[in-house]
Amino acid sequence: MEELKNPESLITIVEQARRMDEGAIGQLVKEYYPSVLRFLSYRTRNREDAEDLTSEVFVRMVTSIKNQTGNFPAWLFRIARNLLIDYYRKMDREKSSPLDGMEYDSITVHTEDHRGGFSADEIKQMLTALTDEQQEVISLRFLSGHSLEETAQIMHRSTGAVKVLQFRAVAGLKEHLKKDIRALKIS
Repeated sequence: MEELKNPESLITIVEQARRMDEGAIGQLVKEYYPSVLRFLSYRTRNREDAEDLTSEVFVRMVTSIKNQTGNFPAWLFRIARNLLIDYYRKMDREKSSPLDGMEYDSITVHTEDHRGGFSADEIKQMLTALTDEQQEVISLRFLSGHSLEETAQIMHRSTGAVKVLQFRAVAGLKEHLKKDIRALKIS
């Protein structure tokens, strides 16, 4: 799928997908499914919910790609983000917090500089110390690998606002890690 990393190739594939070319749609799904699933996995209660939402993202992609304009990855992750908002709303109606009873299944983190320092459940637990927007920035920037500009488009915020959210989120994670380290030294 290296060809989709090239912006011109991505534009060509998206144009073919708009014409309902099954091969092009398949390429887009194959390329983006893992990163959408990873983004949703860290924000939902369990793996099954993340898989269901991810499937729904691609169903909506296929049904609305004819009208898609602009940056394709940002558009796709905006669909995922909107489904996630609906997911939280449904949980609120059920009088449950999005993090109550969260299952920590094994989710593999794939980033270029991942050194295997934290398990998926540790990352999920650390994210709970952040606000929802900070969690979203961390998920989009570091777990899904989006640029600042793409993250800003997905979140409907300015690049500067995303930088501030990212700075505060990273600072919050550092503070959380310091507390964990202090707790380990005491015990």
